[in-house]
Amino acid sequence: MRVRGVLALEPSNPRWLLIPEQAQQLDTQARQIAIALERVHYVDIAQKAVLDVESERLRNALLGAVSHDVRTPLTALITLAESLRSAPPHERESVAQAIVHQAHQLNALVSNLLDMARLESDVSGQSVSLRRDWQSVEEVVGASIRAAQAALGGTTVRTDIPADLPLVEFDAVLIERVLVNLLENAAKYGAPPIVVKASTTESSLVLEVTDHGAGLPLSVRGKEHTLFEKFTRGQAESATPGVGLGLAICKAVVHAHGGTISAASASGGGAQFTITIPRREPPPEPDFEDMERGPVAP
Repeated sequence: MRVRGVLALEPSNPRWLLIPEQAQQLDTQARQIAIALERVHYVDIAQKAVLDVESERLRNALLGAVSHDVRTPLTALITLAESLRSAPPHERESVAQAIVHQAHQLNALVSNLLDMARLESDVSGQSVSLRRDWQSVEEVVGASIRAAQAALGGTTVRTDIPADLPLVEFDAVLIERVLVNLLENAAKYGAPPIVVKASTTESSLVLEVTDHGAGLPLSVRGKEHTLFEKFTRGQAESATPGVGLGLAICKAVVHAHGGTISAASASGGGAQFTITIPRREPPPEPDFEDMERGPVAP
């Protein structure tokens, strides 16, 4: 299409350039180099165009989420706060509870937006910075259930965790966030009871969060992976608040641990989310009897 550069030659024998066949061969090679450079140039342009389109899509999705899912609880909070001043004393308690509920919803929406921004700002070669340590899976699951109480309400949550489950090395704060998002998701779109199951194989930790609702929407059957994309919701027009970031955060955290996360309709009804995280054998426990005896004299 245009000049891409200048090819300079310094032949060992300048007289070779006078041979028509040699000149023709050099011209052909120069054209091939030029075509290759031009293709690389247009590949870069195409990639930039794709990134621009994706950025525009995400920007529009974010604006749509903010304009609807953030403004709705804000409007409700303003209305409730104004009505609280004129509400009779016997109604003020219920109005105050409604304000707290809307504030929790708004906090969850903003937290997901900030978490996604933080995770993406920490990405370096598709890897989020982790603070790994040996953790009790049972304790992390319990902490997740307590943290999700506001969203769970009175929803029953059952756990299926073997008593002899070994310690597993992972970032407890981030994995707790993953489980909280899955529990909140199950409470929003599923039905009780919610079951959290943990098990291990020789090389991995498997966590499952299952509800007993209607299962995954028909629109995502066969393409369940799309649920984990940013600003994607199983029910696009659902009245349930959310910006479609909870599962994207789960995916980012699990992939940072070198694991996988998947969604499927459970065999007994409901939706099931499965997390698989690589693991290794925990270090041996210290011998407390030897520690009490103290160091052995030489």
